[in-house]
Amino acid sequence: MIEVSGIEGSREYAVALALRDRFVEQWPGLDTSPADEEIVHIKANARLAGYPVSDVDIVVGAQFNRARYFVIRKPIKDSDGRGAMGAKARVHGFICAIEVKSQDSGGVSVSGDEVSVRYKEGWKSATEQNDKQLYSLGQYFRDQHLDTWVFRCLVLDGIDALPSAGGVARPEAGAVAHGFKAGDVLAAMAGVNGIRRGREGYYLSSGDKAIVRKALDAPLFRSIVPSRLDRIRMDRLASRRDEAVRLAALLGNKRVHVRGHGGTGKTVLMLQAAHEAYQRHGRRCLVLTYNLALAADISRLLALLGVPSTSDGGGIEVRPAVSFLSSWMSKLGLEKLPEWSRENYARQCKECLELLGEGALSRNDIDAVQLTDPDAFDFDVVLVDEAQDWPQVEAELLATIYGPEKIALADGRDQLLRGAPTDWNRGPARDMPREDRSLSRCLRMKRNLGIFANDIARAAGLNWEVEPNDEAGGGRVIVLKGSYADNPALVERLINEARAAKNAPIDFLHCVPPADVTSVNGTRRSQLAMAFETMGYETWDGTDSVVRRDFPRSLEQLRVLQYESARGLEGWTTVLERVDEAWSQKRGQLISTGATPSAMSDPARAATSSTWRWLMIALTRPIDTLVISLADLESEPARVFLDVAGRHPDFVEIAR
Repeated sequence: MIEVSGIEGSREYAVALALRDRFVEQWPGLDTSPADEEIVHIKANARLAGYPVSDVDIVVGAQFNRARYFVIRKPIKDSDGRGAMGAKARVHGFICAIEVKSQDSGGVSVSGDEVSVRYKEGWKSATEQNDKQLYSLGQYFRDQHLDTWVFRCLVLDGIDALPSAGGVARPEAGAVAHGFKAGDVLAAMAGVNGIRRGREGYYLSSGDKAIVRKALDAPLFRSIVPSRLDRIRMDRLASRRDEAVRLAALLGNKRVHVRGHGGTGKTVLMLQAAHEAYQRHGRRCLVLTYNLALAADISRLLALLGVPSTSDGGGIEVRPAVSFLSSWMSKLGLEKLPEWSRENYARQCKECLELLGEGALSRNDIDAVQLTDPDAFDFDVVLVDEAQDWPQVEAELLATIYGPEKIALADGRDQLLRGAPTDWNRGPARDMPREDRSLSRCLRMKRNLGIFANDIARAAGLNWEVEPNDEAGGGRVIVLKGSYADNPALVERLINEARAAKNAPIDFLHCVPPADVTSVNGTRRSQLAMAFETMGYETWDGTDSVVRRDFPRSLEQLRVLQYESARGLEGWTTVLERVDEAWSQKRGQLISTGATPSAMSDPARAATSSTWRWLMIALTRPIDTLVISLADLESEPARVFLDVAGRHPDFVEIAR
């Protein structure tokens, strides 16, 4: 069998269809053969969340359990340096990263084995770009515990034939022109490192058959289908709100600072402005966040919208903040940390900032990095999520590299996880004119959920309040005495109710405490996720960092995360599993580390206040339904939740 998926109408999808047709011409019957005999997946517009390269134009994966051959009609060499042209080669199975370029002959240049293409800002190496895709794709499969070789190939779709020198097409390997045949692509792939020769002749293989077959089942090859909630989010992001249009015109030219409590729409507003800046102004925007799960969630939304991370006409890239700044420091020549730790990383950030301040590193050094690797480092706008919680030295380093006018901030006010709020007006941003916008109305949660959150904040003694959304009436709370994992009837009921409302399991968000996470065969697993699987449900267990880096690709997956990873996310139904355990663990951590406001003389009281502020992040994740699971009914948080629940019998259900 052979199948194609991707964004219909895109140039990548058109080339993917051409690949399908050429493979069927090469091997008649491929399109009707059963999957247990042979299978070819062609994924156009592939998106890798959390990797150095996010977009791969086309990924082809194939596995053949029957004899399939091609004749080598390109002057490639084998792995021993001998010519292989004219020989027959067997194809066992492969994974290949394909980059599509549409420039005409005037926009393509070949020097040796390297192909460069021309953009409006100058020439770029397409070969180097394809290599980076190969490395990111290889790392993706390694993170899936699949050690498989990845091939690469350029499709120069704007020219009818490769340039020639001395009657020989160049480059000899790694590229094909428009009108290619399947054998041309296979030979171009194999020739990059030399086609292998075994006892039975030449062969093309990405490795062990079982591993390659497992790779074809990786989430990457699954089609991403939007849920009803996704469509609402997509419409919200693509809408041209007047405020987003106005902010988009400022992005890259003036500091933009949006503030608001959880659920007030600050991240959505910034993404709307970035989408408008991309669509109308052709700007390339970078979104930086400390939350891998949020980075994956935003990447999924952009993939559904078909927004590229890298293109000649702009785009939106999403990167984890620490890995991004670490890449910058490596490119600027700072030594790689012998052993990574938060303390060592902070010291390196401080060292880099000092070198820039003293002139040992200059603007010319920064420009050189952006010129040599624009896809990774050249952005018109940098959007910082949860800007109130960035380490100060990282904020100043980022502003020094890009200039304060290019940085836009989404500030969650009191949603602090790392101590004192960040001062973005220090360093190069001092006296910088800025556009401030404060949001107070709760846009995510239905009205009753906003009322409940406000009452919890008051009961906890917090100076915290959102304006309930009167335009979105309803909303319910279920306080469960016991574990959600031990209540399959409630799980089934809520999922059935969600389906009846045209929602899907992916629209659920489940938060679990650290005690819920264990190690299974070297992978971190949540007991709640494993309980769901026992009940027959699919899961996306984001308690494991490798899983959390990529986004869920099936509507049937229930999302499970630790509380610390919930910030910025939302769920139609949000379940806070054993919330009192999470509260107690966080409070104990704050007391033991002393990470509480120094202005308060009583450390225990300060820790309690900070813990409730932290918990308000999770309490503002739901849209329609909030489930609060309590393990110890005598605990301080349990008493607060039960007391507030008793005041609202009209929309709060207390269950066992």
